[in-house]
Amino acid sequence: MTIRSTSNITVRFLRLLLLFVFITGNSLAAARAETITLIGEDDWYPYSGLKDGRIRGFAADIIEAAYAAAGIQVKFTSAPYSRCLMLAQTGQALGCFDSLQDAKLASLFIFHKEPIFKAVIGIYARENDKLPAITRLDLRGHQVGVTHGYTYGSDIESDAGIIRETAPSDLSNLRKLLRGRSDYSLVYTRVADHLRVTHPQEFQGKIKQVGVALEDKLFVSFSKSWPGAARYAQLLDSGLVTIRANGAYAKIEQRWQTPPP
Repeated sequence: MTIRSTSNITVRFLRLLLLFVFITGNSLAAARAETITLIGEDDWYPYSGLKDGRIRGFAADIIEAAYAAAGIQVKFTSAPYSRCLMLAQTGQALGCFDSLQDAKLASLFIFHKEPIFKAVIGIYARENDKLPAITRLDLRGHQVGVTHGYTYGSDIESDAGIIRETAPSDLSNLRKLLRGRSDYSLVYTRVADHLRVTHPQEFQGKIKQVGVALEDKLFVSFSKSWPGAARYAQLLDSGLVTIRANGAYAKIEQRWQTPPP
């Protein structure tokens, strides 16, 4: 009886010891994990937006999962896109997302190779305007709404024939369109879709997509002045390859097909 009791106590002790070692080991590993901070745009939902005091969005989830696969913890802060880029360009931040790798930005930042996602910039007009489908070339000579700090691809950025009407946000951009301040507005299609859902009285049945200005890949723009930035770009590439291969990317993409409010 005494021997059996002693044996049971020993087994329980060993189990508790193993549990303690497991928990402690995980805690130490978490403590040793490298942590970085990236800036996400605060007003570009459902890709990246400040919601309930934190950055949320498809891009943020993809970046977080990719870095986790590469053994890196990532934290997010937020800023308007123009400030986000400025902080990265001047070395005050490691990186800013989400950016096109166009001629305007390619020389200013370090870019990784694997895109975070692809997206479409739509050309929008008023619903009651009788207009045919158009291309970016048809924008020449027209007042075209754009958002401050955004780039729209090398072809549009270098086209002096486009008369730009700059707005502080995509929301303001579309409002200017409805007020006749611009003939067309350039807005990413998923962002425009979200604004129609969240501002139905303003936009439902009042704006329409009449063309595609650009379909391209988006990235994190890493600072050339931040120590180790090239390494973090490579680690993001590695993580993106991993989550695309193991199905994690597809699961996140599916979850964001219907963005939460």
